[in-house]
Amino acid sequence: MTLNNMEACNMVANSIHIGTRLPELRVTMSAQKIISAAAATRDWQPIHHDYEIASKSGLRGIILNAPSQAGWISKYITDWTGPHARIKRLAFKMKDSICPGDELIIKGEIISKTDDFITAEVSLLVGDKLKTSAEVCFSLPA
Repeated sequence: MTLNNMEACNMVANSIHIGTRLPELRVTMSAQKIISAAAATRDWQPIHHDYEIASKSGLRGIILNAPSQAGWISKYITDWTGPHARIKRLAFKMKDSICPGDELIIKGEIISKTDDFITAEVSLLVGDKLKTSAEVCFSLPA
């Protein structure tokens, strides 16, 4: 089952184990999504809305900005956990651009757990190519 078809569950910390794989989230990036997200985050860099400048910069097209990627990663975690998750830390490294027409595949796995926090490794892929890698540390009620 993919996250798109799954209602948010109300997870508790003791139901999550190291090695748990989160369901995939797939979303096709459109120019509208990329431009709207850039505008919402007040990122007026032309590579996020101007095809000509993006192309002259050597990009395949306009690209999804960093705050928007952080938003997709956060959404992915909280859609899976339900509304009680509290993200403590989100760190990510963008390795390649995400452009209109790309089917973004978001995958995750729980990589550590303490009494207080759970850490997930999250990957943003297009096809089998890793575009962004992330670690998200969050808490849930016990």
